Amino acid sequence: MNLRILIIGLGGLGSVLLELLARSSLSCRLVVGSRNRSHGIACCNLAKLGAQAQGCDPNIDFTHLDLDDPQATAKTIQSISPDIIVCTATRQSWWIPQQLPAPQASRFKAAGFGLWLPLHLSLPIALMRILHSADYRGLTLIAPFPDVVNCILDRMGLSPTCGIGNVDEIATKVRGLAATKLAVPIDEVTVSLVGHHALEKIAFDGSREPVPYFLRVDCNGRDVTKKVKAAELLLKPFSLPEGPPTHFLTAGSAVRLITALGSDRSVRLHAPGPNGLPGGYPVLASTSGVTVPELDGLSLPDAINVNEQSHKFDGIEGIEKDGSVAFTDNVITAARDELDFNCSRLEPHEVETRAQELLSKFQAYAKGFGMMF
Repeated sequence: MNLRILIIGLGGLGSVLLELLARSSLSCRLVVGSRNRSHGIACCNLAKLGAQAQGCDPNIDFTHLDLDDPQATAKTIQSISPDIIVCTATRQSWWIPQQLPAPQASRFKAAGFGLWLPLHLSLPIALMRILHSADYRGLTLIAPFPDVVNCILDRMGLSPTCGIGNVDEIATKVRGLAATKLAVPIDEVTVSLVGHHALEKIAFDGSREPVPYFLRVDCNGRDVTKKVKAAELLLKPFSLPEGPPTHFLTAGSAVRLITALGSDRSVRLHAPGPNGLPGGYPVLASTSGVTVPELDGLSLPDAINVNEQSHKFDGIEGIEKDGSVAFTDNVITAARDELDFNCSRLEPHEVETRAQELLSKFQAYAKGFGMMF
């Protein structure tokens, strides 16, 4: 199947995803949409030339696309008619606060990633509204904070297909370590992990916060969870470089998911925010989209509860039926004391206004420490 894939956003993650897809064996036409025409064309040229140097010959095109211009974007999407849209666009890259001096970066990290929710929610809301107006029938993958963002979108009646990365990155770590411990090829090992974005603190950052999760490991259909001490594998030190280099991990996971979504045969992997559910789950992916299969030892309602309980470890107290969000005290206090940003509750109608306010206040704050934008 010759897929038409539209990547929206050419920041760090979008650029890496473009490079990996250009070099993949997937038969597809890649269209990259970005506000910055000169940068976008240059990135497409680089991806095509680099892939050709590697022996591939991808079909890559650039199109000007601005999610702040809904009518023009709807026309562009209708003209491309993509099978899959991958949105990596955000008002601010997730790693930017890490560039602050250590005390300030640590304060924000301890408060919870939810502090930055308005910045990551704004453009996905804009995109999903555009797709509804354009009567888009394809599949949509949301990259920014999908464990929370997709759940909010679903409660607004704007649910995407799923997110990328996060739970799949953790499951991949456990799967690889289990295969090594069992001395078997990794293809003989299956991991079933229910877990939230907040769980990455435990898996990769060395945190010992009691983030809930469900984990089972099978080898050739036999439960080996206890044999391999799966919980210890999840917690095993596994250092990664900080910031943008980890985009290669997320993009690699995304390529596998996109490939599965181009297949008529269901492929089992993991994804965050499938069909608007909170957190991440094992999923079956195909051209029909994603479904959460039955899990041996855990019902779907219990799996959802695991992830809803995990929201607070990312600074989200709860998500209401209309998509409104209540933040934890840690987020409220850090945002107020460091940024003079007062927001205990975020309602859907005010997301864009709050995003612009938060962005302005953070940039002014960061410039005080010598950061440039």
